[in-house]
Amino acid sequence: MEQIFMAEVAQEIAARTKAERCKQEEIRITGSSKRKSGALPTPIVPGKHKNRRVVGAATAAAATPTHATPTTTTTSSTSSAAAAVQPAVTPLTSTPITTAVTTAVTTPVVTTHPNTNTPTSNHRSKKEKLLCICRTPYDETKFYVGCDLCNNWFHGDCVGITEEMSKSLSEFVCSECKHARETQELYCLCKQPYDESQFYICCDRCQDWFHGRCVGILQSEADNIDEYVCPNCQRNSGINFANMKNLGSKDFEQLRKLIKQIQSHKSAWPFMEPVDPTEAPDYYKVIKEPMDLQTIELRINQRYYKKLSEFIGDMTKIFDNCRYYNPKESPFFKCAESLESYFVSKVKGLRDKLLDGK
Repeated sequence: MEQIFMAEVAQEIAARTKAERCKQEEIRITGSSKRKSGALPTPIVPGKHKNRRVVGAATAAAATPTHATPTTTTTSSTSSAAAAVQPAVTPLTSTPITTAVTTAVTTPVVTTHPNTNTPTSNHRSKKEKLLCICRTPYDETKFYVGCDLCNNWFHGDCVGITEEMSKSLSEFVCSECKHARETQELYCLCKQPYDESQFYICCDRCQDWFHGRCVGILQSEADNIDEYVCPNCQRNSGINFANMKNLGSKDFEQLRKLIKQIQSHKSAWPFMEPVDPTEAPDYYKVIKEPMDLQTIELRINQRYYKKLSEFIGDMTKIFDNCRYYNPKESPFFKCAESLESYFVSKVKGLRDKLLDGK
């Protein structure tokens, strides 16, 4: 009876997925696909600031790295004299990034007093952020200009721009971002070029950018990290130790329990099995590293993963792929957001158990 029930559930999920895929394919054909709309007017360069949501074309709230990193900014700006906006980091690339954003920044964000909204204000309680090429804390008595690509802030005096000159600027790009536009930087532990489909996080210590999947950090998890320090800078921090620790027999038992819980979640249905190419004909042309829960479960049973970060990396692929391929309004996108939040809450407990066995 149980086998019959499971077969019926599988058929129901497959039918539901197929129906949604057909619906989304119709949307894509009519031109509403997120991947076909709203390209940024200029190439995006990974910025050096700390809005860590660095996701190629995944969401409108994504950020992009600079000189040492990638991400896409979605800052709403009305004029170059607008109030300072929290800089969003933008990924670095030598070619234009066609990513969906609600309002692309077309003019530099310039402010004489970037006080309450300055890049440093959110983190004063931790430590003051260093700005500009002179690497000094924010000074409310000085005039600042914001780079349109990385959203770092610079003293007008340091970059040769007066407040009066800024009013006629259509764009301000810092020297590091200019260099990044002209060269193809390599990022992360894996030393790969920027990929707009992936989520990146910036290390607050070395300012390099890392794939969330390589360092075991999820996109929604990054939003709640006050200060991120990469494994290169601090390998033995709690989160890095747990993510990079070699997995043992007891750890795989925990992974088996976790994957079962994830598969039972109400938002897991689109990700249970590999995407059927007959339902999404261009999926495997767009998505280069497909992943699904069935494959992850098989890898757990085969003890394929050596570290927790590798398991988290495969889970991250599911969420990144979904957000990159599907429109934000689609049920698939919403399921990815919901399931990722659930996974983040569960993986925290798993890290704690790994640390206890330290």
